[in-house]
Amino acid sequence: MKKNVKNALLAVSSAAAGLCNSLIGAGGGIILSFCLGRHFQDSFKDKRNIYVNSQAAMIPSCVISCVIYSMKGMLETSLFSPIAIPAIVGGVMGSLLLPKLKLGWLKTAFALLVIWSGFRMMTA
Repeated sequence: MKKNVKNALLAVSSAAAGLCNSLIGAGGGIILSFCLGRHFQDSFKDKRNIYVNSQAAMIPSCVISCVIYSMKGMLETSLFSPIAIPAIVGGVMGSLLLPKLKLGWLKTAFALLVIWSGFRMMTA
């Protein structure tokens, strides 16, 4: 695939990821992981870094969305600490585990999580 087409694809995928993430609070990383894994996998020595880069790219989107939602009075600050602190602990644990996990297991876990979350979102 030509470089200009790949860059356009990455830009469109990134915009879709940010939109999806800010609208429903999830899915942006999934979009980016799919795009990077499908079209940019040669850019990564270790394929696990696809997930790392997808997650890192979503940080600015999440921060901006949270600031805007907070300014509109939509952020339930009483729930922030009970949600954020365990999420931070889980993030630290995941970042320590990722290098030790086999890529095949990680892909399977990711696929199952996407399927399960899609099912739960449709039935909730």
